[in-house]
Amino acid sequence: MKLLICSVVLLAGASFVSAGPPLAINIPCLSGREKEGTTVPSCTSGLFSSKCGPVPADLCARVYDDEDCGGWKLDVPQGEMNFRFYSPIWYWYRNDIETVSVRAGCTFTGFDDTLLRGKSATIVARNKDRHVNLGEEDDYEDLDEEIESLTCTCN
Repeated sequence: MKLLICSVVLLAGASFVSAGPPLAINIPCLSGREKEGTTVPSCTSGLFSSKCGPVPADLCARVYDDEDCGGWKLDVPQGEMNFRFYSPIWYWYRNDIETVSVRAGCTFTGFDDTLLRGKSATIVARNKDRHVNLGEEDDYEDLDEEIESLTCTCN
């Protein structure tokens, strides 16, 4: 009798699972900030179709026009850059940066005004390059397509 009951329960359980749609689990990617005790990768870690490659050793950072390192790119050496509206070269980049890739050991700070003024946000890359889609992270979304000047330094 016990064997029959177990068989019925197993069959009932099997038919219940197969009768409905397959179960799906949506695990969101992290913002790139370090989270203690997690194994979920960041959104820009390369596991989610990011086009971001390593930042060359002679640069401090590289910035891009589109998310996930798409569109145009601009190499950022150590130092300061201003994207003034009247500059025939730099105005193209003014208020158009969506992704920032910072080389390991470097610190990037973007400002929403020229001459390193206004609202700012700093991205630190410690032991490995860090790729940040500005519009996808709370700490940086105010600078998405708003950067008018920046500074970048490396250890």
